[in-house]
Amino acid sequence: MQTCSCLADLCITPKFGSISDLAQQYNRHFYDETKPFTCLDGSKTIPFDEVNDDYCDCKDGSDEPDCCDTTDEYNSGASCENTCKEQGRKEKETLQRMAEVAREGFRLKQQLIEEAKRSREEKQQMLTELQKKKGTWEVQVESLKAIKEAAEKPEQEAKEVHKKAWEEVQAARKAEREKAKAAETFKELDDNEDGFVSVNEIQTHAELDSDGDGVVSEPEAESLLGGLNQVDLSGFQESIWAGIRDKYKSEAAIESPPPAEVPAEEGAGSQPKSPQEEWRKDDHEEEEDGGGEDRDDDDDDEDDDEEDDDGGEEDYKDQQSSYFSERHEADDEKMPPYDDETQALINAADKARNEFTEAEKSLREVENSIGSLEKELTIDFGPDGEFAYMFNQCYEMTTNEYVYKLCPFSKVAQKPKHGGSETSLGVWGSWAGPESNKFSAMKYEHGTGCWQGPSRTTLVKLSCGKETVSTTNCEDWASGLNRLLEPDW
Repeated sequence: MQTCSCLADLCITPKFGSISDLAQQYNRHFYDETKPFTCLDGSKTIPFDEVNDDYCDCKDGSDEPDCCDTTDEYNSGASCENTCKEQGRKEKETLQRMAEVAREGFRLKQQLIEEAKRSREEKQQMLTELQKKKGTWEVQVESLKAIKEAAEKPEQEAKEVHKKAWEEVQAARKAEREKAKAAETFKELDDNEDGFVSVNEIQTHAELDSDGDGVVSEPEAESLLGGLNQVDLSGFQESIWAGIRDKYKSEAAIESPPPAEVPAEEGAGSQPKSPQEEWRKDDHEEEEDGGGEDRDDDDDDEDDDEEDDDGGEEDYKDQQSSYFSERHEADDEKMPPYDDETQALINAADKARNEFTEAEKSLREVENSIGSLEKELTIDFGPDGEFAYMFNQCYEMTTNEYVYKLCPFSKVAQKPKHGGSETSLGVWGSWAGPESNKFSAMKYEHGTGCWQGPSRTTLVKLSCGKETVSTTNCEDWASGLNRLLEPDW
């Protein structure tokens, strides 16, 4: 795979001698020594060695370019027209236009050189100031870092003390809750209420079976009781509860019915009702459904159900108590706010951290500015810096298919005209013109890789002009790009 290359010369103003010399230079493209010559009026074709042989073969005299007034031509019978005056006028106009462009270009070039010189001096001065500022910020950052670390040490110690105290409180509360659960379980297991939990009472709870046969044998029960026949509350709390707490199922939990399902029409956004609200709702519905004579007919049934209602009320109270107990435990898990002294240390440390962070940010900004300036000052902007004005500028050219973007000394890219991702055609590499004029072309390399080929490379040709524009492009091969850039001088 071959990359595209674009070779061209920087536009220069030619210097010519006599009008005759100018005529030869201007019409050189009509005369090719390797081919027969055809008269410019198309009247005949002659061998090239008969061109400029002091004998007019063409009626328009075009085979004798060294003379336009026919004074040195041998008698050939041709009517050689004297065109010197007309050719001289045209060539003079051409030279005048070229000279005007050259003068304007030179003026612009000198202006750009002066601006580049002034800009470089300003940036050198700015770089010096930034380097001084960097030193100041480095000292300040180190100082603020020490202040921050000094403020963070007592802050961390105070927070650790607070956390440790809170963990101790949590541990004590957990121990109390476990002790209460153990006492509640002991009460449930002590069926005969003699103040002891015996082997027989343990055997009534099949969930405590250890060998998987679904039955708690006497040896298994004794093992759970630590080898004893019975234990009192204190012994149960200290030695037995931890071994059975994960297996034990409360009798109240087993007997309690599952909670009623929430009707779908209440919607996912509806708030769940408390047990007390559900009870009130049920009572209200019963009153509405049992109005008038039907209500009187049901009085006896209601009287019969009073005892059951009392039992349900007790279950509700137990559930409500459990609910608020769990809520209380959840609230207990939240660590309380710091005391005033600890909070003051935290505030002081926060202030020190913020000041250190801001100083670090300022230092990084200065370092970034220094890096950008140093990079710019090391770029070769031409013999006198005349190309410096193109730095940090971008130029676009639109074709039928693509939009090309050239950012001198940075990158070249293309993207589809009607939308799509950008493709890199290379990043700034070096000047790539011939030794006689290396600043006539720019090389951009290491672009996006071509499919099954090398990375894209772009060679940008520079030509003089009155304004900086991107004028042409070609894609001669599958990978690469030709471009012509005309600086405004």
